[in-house]
Parts: sequence; structure tokens; C-alpha cells
Amino acid sequence: MNLLDKCTTNEIKLLENIGINIEDKEYTNEELRRYENQIEDFIMSHSTKNNDISKLSNQFSGILNTLVKGK
Repeated sequence: MNLLDKCTTNEIKLLENIGINIEDKEYTNEELRRYENQIEDFIMSHSTKNNDISKLSNQFSGILNTLVKGK
């Protein structure tokens, strides 16, 4: 799956903000799984007191759905 074709500009910026740089290429299932884990680790590293996890989960939900569907 080519993530540049599947993600919006905003989603690509979110990924870049957490250190994932998307290239114009076909990603393997392993690469998609690795990105999914990186996103989940990033979300879970935040505080639950300020609802940060909920906010980040909402922001990244579209990307995570795209990654899961692509595998």
C-alpha cells in the first residue's frame, strides 16, 4: 500500500510530527505494522489525567484504520 495515496495531508503531517516520514512507495505489511506500533506507543506515552490519550487516539484513528486495512 502506498501511504501517500491513502493518507490526507493532515495525517501525513501528524506522522511527520512523531518521526514517521512517508515516502512515495509501496509499504510492506511489516512496515505498516511497525508504523502502527510506533503510533500506539506514542499515544500511550502520554498522560491520562489531561485526556491526552483520548485526544491523540481521535487524531490518529483515521491513520490507524488505514494501516489496519492495508495489512
